[in-house]
Amino acid sequence: MLPAIPEDCTVVADLGAATAYTPAEVQVLRDYLVRGGHVLLAYDPRFPVTPELSSLLDEVGLAVEDGVVVDPLNHYGTEQEQAAVPYYPPHPITEQIALTVFPGARPIRLRHPAAGLTAAELVATSKDSYVRPLDPAAHATDAPTSAPGPRLLAAAVQGTWPGTGRAPFRLVLIGNASFASNAFFPYASNGDLAVSMIRWLADDTATPLLKPEAYSLPEIRLTHRQMQVTFLLVEVLLPLSVMLFGVVVWWRRR
Repeated sequence: MLPAIPEDCTVVADLGAATAYTPAEVQVLRDYLVRGGHVLLAYDPRFPVTPELSSLLDEVGLAVEDGVVVDPLNHYGTEQEQAAVPYYPPHPITEQIALTVFPGARPIRLRHPAAGLTAAELVATSKDSYVRPLDPAAHATDAPTSAPGPRLLAAAVQGTWPGTGRAPFRLVLIGNASFASNAFFPYASNGDLAVSMIRWLADDTATPLLKPEAYSLPEIRLTHRQMQVTFLLVEVLLPLSVMLFGVVVWWRRR
């Protein structure tokens, strides 16, 4: 392990770590942030959050919670654990992002940040979402194990590290790493969101974003709720309105 992250490192990104950080690794990460580093952390539900990492995040008002987010209202396809997010709070990272999908995400929490820090929510689920335990055996029924409400999936913090900061840092925390995996990177705007986070951390938002040429047919991706509304309008209300107009025309001509 390196004793310190190099000074010329623009962004440190750790997506989908499988083993817990050692205390020394957490200290290296903290030293980098104190120096004004830019870090992206994305943790799936099975990643063990050590007390040292929890304390590091707590210094800037962040916390990683346990469990898996279930969203009965906005999800991709029929899988309620594939939370779909069509709307975002205003932030440079999300200003050009459309629908994104987060399979098997864990909730994070953003508390009131310390003085000198600016924190922003980036991605949150619908008001009907809840959290189930990670162990399937503890979730034998379909009843929610927590009160329904929006669950925060990603947040950004920037400023000078409390107390000992020497330069402005930037930190993005995500309760899901699978959204940027090979399987889900092409989904909707998942890839755009991952790239936008890196660009913001690198302070490279002014550079034009050149996307590779796409050879697939254009698609419209909808959440489960949007599909229900579309079905109701196209398959139910539209035929009924045609029938109603037909009856009105017949009635007037008879």
